[in-house]
Amino acid sequence: MTRRIFAIGVLLAGLFGCGYHLQGRGDTLPGGVRYVHVAIFRNATYEPFLENAVTNALIDRLASSPGVELVANPDMADAVLTGSVTRYTNSSLSYDGNDRIAEYRARMTVEAALRHADTAQILWKGTSHGTEDYLASADKAQEDDREEAAVAEVARRLADELYSRMIDDF
Repeated sequence: MTRRIFAIGVLLAGLFGCGYHLQGRGDTLPGGVRYVHVAIFRNATYEPFLENAVTNALIDRLASSPGVELVANPDMADAVLTGSVTRYTNSSLSYDGNDRIAEYRARMTVEAALRHADTAQILWKGTSHGTEDYLASADKAQEDDREEAAVAEVARRLADELYSRMIDDF
């Protein structure tokens, strides 16, 4: 008899649960947003094409997110994600025995805001910072490729962080 009551109690607890959940596990954007338009981010730095890397990384991140559908037309969206690359630095990080640069660090700061498409009300906004280190090279073309890869990695990490914060802050 005691086992039966215990089993029924466990079953009821499982069915009706207490409502606790892990933060950010809902994968829902603020305001019940489902359809999102990602505007091309603004580049407030002197480094070209950063806005493309960040915008594309955010599009890729949102495209793989459950419950989110990307739309090309902002008129079809529930919300519009806008933002700006506000800072980019590329500085030497380490030197070799001959006092030549051996490694660089790329740093980027991005501000983003998710606004309701009809009212322009801010549903979420935030700022994220990211870094990525890469090896120097005597070959300028190879070094440029490495910097480009570092920028792409920073943009991907920033997109992940911004998305996580969008769903966690809500």
